[in-house]
Amino acid sequence: MLQRYLWKLLPKAQRAFLLGRLSVVDRQVVNKSMSASLSFPKAFQQRGCLFIHVPKCAGSSVCEAMFEGWRPGHLPLYWYEEQFPQQFAAAYKFAFVRDPLERAYSAYAFLRGNDLSERDHAAQQLVRQYRDFDDFVARWLRPDTIARQLHFAAQTDFLTDSLGHLALDFIGYQEHLARDFQMVCDQLGLAGQLPHVNVSRHRQPLPAREFCSLRTRRLVRRAYERDYELLGYE
Repeated sequence: MLQRYLWKLLPKAQRAFLLGRLSVVDRQVVNKSMSASLSFPKAFQQRGCLFIHVPKCAGSSVCEAMFEGWRPGHLPLYWYEEQFPQQFAAAYKFAFVRDPLERAYSAYAFLRGNDLSERDHAAQQLVRQYRDFDDFVARWLRPDTIARQLHFAAQTDFLTDSLGHLALDFIGYQEHLARDFQMVCDQLGLAGQLPHVNVSRHRQPLPAREFCSLRTRRLVRRAYERDYELLGYE
């Protein structure tokens, strides 16, 4: 309560300056922590779970199937650990991840081709400055830039606890989505049918590695080095 009060006392320009020094994931944490009401989500409480929604990793489909469309936002694991330690310890913690190259292309195609809300217009304008995916990766995608754009933030930024560990009970892979989603449902005693929502329009039907350049694959590998290593995509 005191933290929120002191935060509100800061001039708006000063708050914006401080937030601007943070990664996009940490900015979300600060904004959420300083909001008026904080409580462990009811949907998680009811199912005895905690789902970390990594952008562009089938999270919208999972939320549709398991939480009747309610979405938790893209808050990292460490935020729940620090805000709700008891519920965090008791919950079955899970997330879904994706090959970093395929995820980066999916985010690019989604932003470039979909009709999006005002919240995503800045990101859409960003990707539309570039000729194609190879051009976007070559001229924009770097470790420092992905940290400031939610759709392209590293997956491990969402999945690690306060000590930097992957402290989840289960990590599902989009490459085996139906199988891994069923494993989560079996663990939680749920019967869920996984829909396909939030699809990227105008994307290539082929996997990204089959049409992007070798240079693009190497640059993506460099930008998402930690994801490749910790999530087993080497």
